Amino acid sequence: MPSQISETTTTSQVRRETGAKPFLMSGSWLPWVCLAAILVLFLVYLKGLPPQGYFGAFNDDAYYFGSAKALAQGRGYIIPSLPGCPPQTKTPVLYPWLLSWVWRWYPSFPSNITPAAWVTAFFGGWLLVAAFELLRRLKGVGDWAAIIIVALCAFHPTVLLLSRTVMTDVPFAALVLTAALAADGAMRTQAKPRRAVMVGILVGLALMTRSMGLVAVAGVAAVAGYRRAYRQAALFCLAAAPFLFYVLWSSRPSLAVASMALAHGATSAFPGYEQTVVYYTCYQRYWRLCVPHLSVFLAMLPTNLGGLLQAAPLYLISPTLETGKPLTSVMPVLDNVIAGAVSLLVVAGIVRQARSSEWKPIHFVMAFNTALMLVWNWPIADRYNLAFVPLFYMGLWLEGKHLLHLLLVSLREKRPRGEKVLAGVMLTGVMALSAIVLWNYVYGFRPKLSGLAGQRSLIGLQKAQVYDWIRRNTDPGVTIMTYDDASVYLYTGRTAMPPLMFSTEYNYTGNKRVLERDLARMADAARAVAAHYWLVSDDDVPSQVEEAQPLIRHRIESLLSQMPEVFHSGSGQVRLYDISRLVKSRQQTPDPVATAPAARWSHPLPKGEGVRRWRFHQPSRVG
Repeated sequence: MPSQISETTTTSQVRRETGAKPFLMSGSWLPWVCLAAILVLFLVYLKGLPPQGYFGAFNDDAYYFGSAKALAQGRGYIIPSLPGCPPQTKTPVLYPWLLSWVWRWYPSFPSNITPAAWVTAFFGGWLLVAAFELLRRLKGVGDWAAIIIVALCAFHPTVLLLSRTVMTDVPFAALVLTAALAADGAMRTQAKPRRAVMVGILVGLALMTRSMGLVAVAGVAAVAGYRRAYRQAALFCLAAAPFLFYVLWSSRPSLAVASMALAHGATSAFPGYEQTVVYYTCYQRYWRLCVPHLSVFLAMLPTNLGGLLQAAPLYLISPTLETGKPLTSVMPVLDNVIAGAVSLLVVAGIVRQARSSEWKPIHFVMAFNTALMLVWNWPIADRYNLAFVPLFYMGLWLEGKHLLHLLLVSLREKRPRGEKVLAGVMLTGVMALSAIVLWNYVYGFRPKLSGLAGQRSLIGLQKAQVYDWIRRNTDPGVTIMTYDDASVYLYTGRTAMPPLMFSTEYNYTGNKRVLERDLARMADAARAVAAHYWLVSDDDVPSQVEEAQPLIRHRIESLLSQMPEVFHSGSGQVRLYDISRLVKSRQQTPDPVATAPAARWSHPLPKGEGVRRWRFHQPSRVG
């Protein structure tokens, strides 16, 4: 029977029961020396990665940095890159506020990208320390297993990439892990009140970093209720309430559609413009736009469930094995079967460890995070699960060790020949899986880290040419259409806007009419804001509908085919068009992409009518 810990158990009794030691009071100082060495090597590794090469790869980073610049200039928390500079009602303010100090101390862009990236790196070190302390407190793990897992996390390519970018993923993960760690001792009936208040503040800071901090609020409150620590739960909620109220108040549905100055008539004449503004200003309204009917929601659930099952494999065996691809041949089937086995091992290991001791706050937070990803219309499996990567490695380690023990016992003891053969086959499979995980860790995405920066630097040199042309030859008040809009603002000072942010409904239903509708709206935003130019580059495509990108490129080429090209880079990868005639034409002319079935589907799509199944955005695919 697993040991039971009652709701009246004290913190010291919990430590005796689970084998955990007080913070910084391990039986040996050597693990902490190893952790310090890991942190130093982690920072040295990051120093060799060029942050300017990764800047703009996610696009969100340019938005954070642009809003931080506005805060430093005293303009308030706005989206300065968009026409009309609407309030930033979608992203909480804490991380841009921290970055605003970089702008105050290092106002020269783009050289200040490097100190901004070091802000994220600081949180990367924080994340590793919190992960070590959390793991070593789990029964069955111990100091040395925790050190190995933390080392694996520290030098995982995805963790390194996210720690070298101007993104909220790493700061958010660090705050969530720290809050979950502190909540383990604070959410007990005998815990001191100030500890519950401290957890409330930590969760509030996570909430101020990313709206997904709601899962931490729910997880900590749930574990307090599970342990019947009602007084601590009340104090926690009171401490977190101001942060929650501020985030909810500041993220209320924006009136940006009405406040952003339009050049032509009412917003209802430009639904594509409204759709794009909603994407940038309100999570809830964008979700309703992408999930307009129950049928879409029901189609979304199994696809998102498949994506959730790929979360751990994305870190452990991808891209060595390409998980999440449509099952159209033998290899994708085999890859997904192996990914399913990895997910099963990870979940079984996490559950086995929890049942041997007790369910911790991190388990509750993970459960609520899973529920949110299940119903969200655009879950990014690797980034949204960054805080739980230590648990992925722990689950695989514990369950792999347990399975290996069972197989070796079966081979050593007197068992029927059939059982021994099966045990031998399974043992071979476990060894092969271990080899795949190790190969992926060393040779998977890691070589592409520097390659990604190099590729972006090459096209960045060409973009620098067009940015210089824009600064020298255009009015400061012009607006440019581009999917690289926030970067265009930072490099040129001109407002910019994406042509259209597509609905994700097409990803789940494969409804061609939805895609046709969005393609037909691609000129709406340009007309609504009276844009002057349209910037096109080879890496300038929306990521919401990956499978439809050939059609999107064709639509853009069709719109710009009659527009004068005013600039192109040496290799032609970056081009700038004058779209004055497009903006002045209120009446949209018929386009082959939106009208002719032969032309509309001339670009081959994967089977399943282009539906993206079990395929989610990874850092390795950005840029």
